[in-house]
Amino acid sequence: MIIDYGNRTLGVKLVFFGPAMGGKTTAIRWLFARFGCTDRLMSVENTVGRTMFCDFGTIPFSLTNNWIVNAHVWSATGQDFYRSTREVVLVGADGIVFVADSQERLLNENVASWNELMTSIAEEEHPLPVVVCLNKQDLPEAVSEEKIRCALRLPSSIPVFRSIAKEGFNIMEAFYILFREALRASVLIPPLA
Repeated sequence: MIIDYGNRTLGVKLVFFGPAMGGKTTAIRWLFARFGCTDRLMSVENTVGRTMFCDFGTIPFSLTNNWIVNAHVWSATGQDFYRSTREVVLVGADGIVFVADSQERLLNENVASWNELMTSIAEEEHPLPVVVCLNKQDLPEAVSEEKIRCALRLPSSIPVFRSIAKEGFNIMEAFYILFREALRASVLIPPLA
């Protein structure tokens, strides 16, 4: 978290992480559109519109006493060709949304991406809040929450949201929980009830 007393702003960095084509960019674009901040979102894409390095932008929230919390939202590319960039995007993260792809045939990609994430954040001084979006739940034969929990060996303390990023289904809910938990981890607000 970054605190700027002069400008009365707080900054939290929230990173969307997961396998390629899982819906990270779609979720972020929906989120920025929902908050009316589409003009604040930037993407570093290749010539066919795939995220090459990251998506990033800021969503401001007003607090009491004229303070602003800036949610700095990032996505890490899922493409293995750009794997080295993912560690850079994770630097300074205050919370992670892991976007898993619900297609059963991609279960191994979800596991590999999750394991990479856990390895990358294993040496954090304080545990980072993490939520999981089990995306593309509208597809036939989408895996269940129980199956993804088992495959990723998720503890019950990590919330899983069955989501549909293109419709925004459960994207706001996952973002809100992570945003609150990232602030709480910084001892700014009381824990969720």
